[in-house]
Amino acid sequence: MTTATDTDPWRTKYYDSLGRLEEQQLQFRAMETALKRLVGRLCTAALGLAPPLDEQLRKLQAVIRRETTAEELEKLTPALTEAIGALDHPLPPPLTNPSDDGVASDERLRSILGALLLELRRDAELVEQADALDQKLSAALTSEQLPDVLATLTDMVGKRIQHIERAKEEIEALLGHMVGKLDEIGQFVAEQHQNQAQSQASSETLNTQLVGEIKAMGETVETAKDLLQIRHQVRSRMDAIDKHLKDFRQREATFAAAISTRNEQMRSRILELEAEARRLQSQLQDEQRASTLDVLTGIPNRQAYDKRVDDELHRLRRFKQATCLAVWDVDHFKRINDTYGHRAGDRVLRVVADCFASRIRSTDFIARYGGEEFVMILPGTHLEDALRFGEQIRTAIAEIGFHFRGSPVSITISSGVTALSPDDTAGTAFDRADKALYRAKQEGRNRCVTV
Repeated sequence: MTTATDTDPWRTKYYDSLGRLEEQQLQFRAMETALKRLVGRLCTAALGLAPPLDEQLRKLQAVIRRETTAEELEKLTPALTEAIGALDHPLPPPLTNPSDDGVASDERLRSILGALLLELRRDAELVEQADALDQKLSAALTSEQLPDVLATLTDMVGKRIQHIERAKEEIEALLGHMVGKLDEIGQFVAEQHQNQAQSQASSETLNTQLVGEIKAMGETVETAKDLLQIRHQVRSRMDAIDKHLKDFRQREATFAAAISTRNEQMRSRILELEAEARRLQSQLQDEQRASTLDVLTGIPNRQAYDKRVDDELHRLRRFKQATCLAVWDVDHFKRINDTYGHRAGDRVLRVVADCFASRIRSTDFIARYGGEEFVMILPGTHLEDALRFGEQIRTAIAEIGFHFRGSPVSITISSGVTALSPDDTAGTAFDRADKALYRAKQEGRNRCVTV
């Protein structure tokens, strides 16, 4: 028979064991919480390495956020292990869309290639080749065609670099030639100075000789004893003077001939130098004009606008002439690009630019500011007249019957118009017109708003 005294040690041991178990359970739960937090952070850190791994990591994150079992975690282990192992043998990113059966139809890629072709068209020798390649980009490219297109672009870029280097060498050679001609001019000036000094020295020599002969003649007259002797001495002195004059004329004739020859040589050099300078000036002007024109639309670019607006503000402050600034933006241009492709978007920009250029006055200015945005300067125009003119252009653009590959494409444009003031800077004026453009967009687009 067991007594109470016998059961006390067992009871004590039981309670002690129960307390240790509860303490261990609390420790395990704390450890589990810490491990879940650690696993969650590791999953977050590993996201983005590869899509298959991301999928398994998100599954693991979803599981550890709730109560789970060892069996459920074990089920995730094989797929997670496989996804981690695949990181050691990454697959190359696909160049084509699988749904297109290997067709590289990425519009962004073709847009980038098209922009590169626009730059290559600056080289007159590459225009025909660029047009041919641009025609290929009008349709989707297969994965087999893409390497050939890239190889052709690489070749064209190489040719463009060669042409730029050749032009650079020509300019350097021309400048070197001009420096040589300038050295010749400097030498000619030095020789002219030397000839002038020699001529002056010859004149001084003649003067000294003449003074000496005349003085000697006077002394002879005073000391002569008869008329015959005087006549003989005077004749002798006159012969000497005549000889000095002949020598002087001979020296001057020699100097004049040398100077005439050098002048003719220098005249020929200067004419040659002027012709080369004109050719260089024309080449530089062509380059400057090209740098201020937008390649896509053919109208001035932002660089040209920045210079023109500063000139107009200076003229406004000086002459107090009313001048307006209009900022234009093609409505829903992204939708056109997304629906019809970037080639259609490029054609829309060219059509809009042509409409602007054909309707502005000779004193007005239009430029492509960037993307689908244009900016217009209207000198000698009050705000009401600028708004009326803007409405005419807006209506004309809305009435354009534009089609791309047989599909009609609606084109509308919005504008913000403001009058320049003497206190304006280029930035403040543009910001004000841009805010008016924003209002036009908010109010429904296809409209002109003044501020």
